[in-house]
Amino acid sequence: MQALINNLTSEAFWLRLAFMLLFVIVAEIAVPIMMLLVVVQFVYRLFTGKLQADMYRFSSSLAQFIYQTYQFLIYETEDKPFPFNDWPTAKSVPDEED
Repeated sequence: MQALINNLTSEAFWLRLAFMLLFVIVAEIAVPIMMLLVVVQFVYRLFTGKLQADMYRFSSSLAQFIYQTYQFLIYETEDKPFPFNDWPTAKSVPDEED
């Protein structure tokens, strides 16, 4: 019961809730963008036989951002994702196989 009272009166608890609500909204926007990028990258590869490098790098960093967002939401970390930390770096484009 004491933990409940402490949490209800804790400014940090309510501030984290505000950040969590903000990042839920951001994730709801980022995930559909990622799905659009998946489809576009698939179609691009279908017609050209290779990855579109800029889209791959952005998709890679966006995927990491979404992962970091969910890590924060499930209390795996207290580190807030972008814009409170650096935007995640993209993985390098894999070598194309013929």
